[in-house]
Amino acid sequence: MSIAPVQFAMVLGATGIARDAETPARPSPAAQPAAQPPAQAPAEPSGPSLSTDLRIDDQRRIYYAVINNRTGDVVLEIPPEQIRKLAEALDTTASAPAHSVDVKT
Repeated sequence: MSIAPVQFAMVLGATGIARDAETPARPSPAAQPAAQPPAQAPAEPSGPSLSTDLRIDDQRRIYYAVINNRTGDVVLEIPPEQIRKLAEALDTTASAPAHSVDVKT
């Protein structure tokens, strides 16, 4: 939910708040010393550093492996190995000769 500036001005006007009368004059920016935030060291990433590797399986299908750079372990494969095996099984079923039924009438 958001309030449009027009609605905000209407609320201020309805409550009788006069902004100019209540707001003290601000000193010029040159009169105030600029506050500098303390210098912070860059934050270290909390999780493992990952990289991707393009790979090709035995059936010449392309897949990606997400690798943990510290350990060298494969964290994730896209598509997963089970999906690639399922696709291979479907391909072998589709390429098998279809059974034909010869019915003489």
